[in-house]
Amino acid sequence: LGCVDEVFQVTAEHAGLFDVIQAVVGPRHCHDLRRMLQRILLQPAVCQHIVAGVAEQEQRLCGRTLAQRDRDLLTGLPPDLAAEALLSGCDPESGRQLLAWPMPNWLFARDCFALAGQSVILGHPRHPARQRDGLLARAIVRHHRVLRDADHIDVAQLLPPGADAWLEGGDVLIVSKEIALIGIGIRTSASAAAALAGALRQRGFSHVLGVHLPRTRAAMHLDTLFTLIDEDACLLYAAAFSADSPAEERVEVVALDGSDRALGCDLPAILGRLGRPLRAVACGDGDPVLAAREQWTDGANAFCLGPGRILLYARNKGTLRALNRAGFEILHPAEFIRNAHLLMAGKRRFVVAVSGFELSRGRGGPRCLTLPVRRAR
Repeated sequence: LGCVDEVFQVTAEHAGLFDVIQAVVGPRHCHDLRRMLQRILLQPAVCQHIVAGVAEQEQRLCGRTLAQRDRDLLTGLPPDLAAEALLSGCDPESGRQLLAWPMPNWLFARDCFALAGQSVILGHPRHPARQRDGLLARAIVRHHRVLRDADHIDVAQLLPPGADAWLEGGDVLIVSKEIALIGIGIRTSASAAAALAGALRQRGFSHVLGVHLPRTRAAMHLDTLFTLIDEDACLLYAAAFSADSPAEERVEVVALDGSDRALGCDLPAILGRLGRPLRAVACGDGDPVLAAREQWTDGANAFCLGPGRILLYARNKGTLRALNRAGFEILHPAEFIRNAHLLMAGKRRFVVAVSGFELSRGRGGPRCLTLPVRRAR
């Protein structure tokens, strides 16, 4: 019963986040990955290609042969049920296991994708359990009407065949038209970061910086430690960017220009020297114990609806207190939804404090759960 309650709570929290974003962009411009997958599965050739790819992964990663009857089942199901089968790994009608594992992290859209200007970056997940995520992500980017005509940067194609290299979207942060950051850690390798840096420089980025992350699960991606919240402000886990922290607990910023020149650990100061000064707001309100606790529950992982208008989990009370003191009004989701157009048209800075007690247990915050495809200028 407890597990069932948790599933319902996750669904409700995700729906609440979806409702907030939909209140800003409208239902036509708010896309759900599951529905995007269903849409491309309407194309028989795409469906067959996906099933063939899944069968190859099952054999290569698990030593399991996907029986022909199960291939026929997957290609013959209606799109909504086929999507359910691919995500759950089970026949949605009988409950029979079809694939080696489910895809519980599919809701974290930022894992497999990133955007850099007009380019869609297709990541290359590290863990075998995420390989199907990557396969489905590629299919959506290549075949869904919203993304298929965009410029694609496929990280897997930038690397030598069989290279032991990986990159996930939560490690890619675009600071400006000239500056990009790529986290290097447990989910993104140095070789993949270097390959992506070259592709970004070809597309006009003057400065691509690598941010070597602490090798801990708490620092899963760069955006678990640092996110932008306004044109001139960022939210960060201060201990990771302080020279006073032990070396194994802090970041090291390097230039990804072929030199790997070390730039230090104070990322806001480094960005300031590049012409993008940022005022830092500390996750956990600067209290070391509270900061560590709230960083674990995604207190540094904010999503911008627009400059100075952000989403953050309501459970991170210390971080919300720090944001409020920095001039951000704290809003309940229902209040925001009722007044979304007025609030977005005004000049007030605010945080919509969304529920995330169960979502944060999956190690992902509002930025991890979202991916803006197009930003208004």
